[in-house]
Amino acid sequence: MHLGIFITMNPGYAGRSNLPDNLKKLFRSVAMSKPDKELITEVMLYSQGFIQAKDLAKHTVPFFDSCAVQLSKQAHYDFGLRALKSVLVSSGGLKRAKIADAGEMASDVKWEAQIIVQSLRETIAPKLIRSDVEIMKVIEQEAFPGVEYLPGNMATLENAIKKIAAEQNFVVTDTWMTKILQLYQIQNIHHGVMMVGNSGSGKSGAWKVLLQALQQVEGQEGVHHVIDPKVMSKEALYGSLDSTTREWTDGLFTSILRKIVDNLRGEDSKRHWIVFDGDVDPEWVENLNRYGNCLAVLEVSLS
Repeated sequence: MHLGIFITMNPGYAGRSNLPDNLKKLFRSVAMSKPDKELITEVMLYSQGFIQAKDLAKHTVPFFDSCAVQLSKQAHYDFGLRALKSVLVSSGGLKRAKIADAGEMASDVKWEAQIIVQSLRETIAPKLIRSDVEIMKVIEQEAFPGVEYLPGNMATLENAIKKIAAEQNFVVTDTWMTKILQLYQIQNIHHGVMMVGNSGSGKSGAWKVLLQALQQVEGQEGVHHVIDPKVMSKEALYGSLDSTTREWTDGLFTSILRKIVDNLRGEDSKRHWIVFDGDVDPEWVENLNRYGNCLAVLEVSLS
């Protein structure tokens, strides 16, 4: 049996440390070249069914490069390959939905550019702070001149959100409604979503109202499991393996997952959201690294 071990070094990242020299000597260094993002974008767009993939790639990659340079520096900002991939995958989903609604018109050059702009706006804008949103719109117009952003029709969901918010005595501002709709859009793309913002900015209220609104609109029961990861050890949260007996003991998070997967009470017919409610700490969040590699970020602030 042949086994290969590859170690990627990222010592500047929170919770990471350098590999000891005595261990580093056991491995051979490998040089990595800078990826050709334009070629990657072109191939992915072709795979998503875009006819004008080559031309669109020449506009999409400069948009990300400009965002990385011109927008403010925030810890949760990412304009690398992962963010680019999220936009491209989202674009494919929007195109297929457009074809289902508009038929062959969705293959038109203008439609394809509008789909890319819609994906950029709905994937990138949610994680930006308020002052950067307008700058992003300017960059968007420079990268895709003459292409307008056409938002999806979510009137039914908006009405459900307003109704539930009124029942719970929430005041629905335009900003808060936008953030709830953005949360809906990005949770359709990503397995995990990180909501960041100051205390009292409406983060908890936003996801709770959205979960109830989705239950009302789609008819699928919504269940949430709230965990405070700071009040327990990693073993109590994720589980542990006994080094002597090799017996696995579930933690709180893994026990919830197992309960959903076992489907003893029809859990798979429900929408489950597991919420880690607390400050982001490398002590516990690192264990979700692989799951959250394509994590989306939603910036929430008071209007």
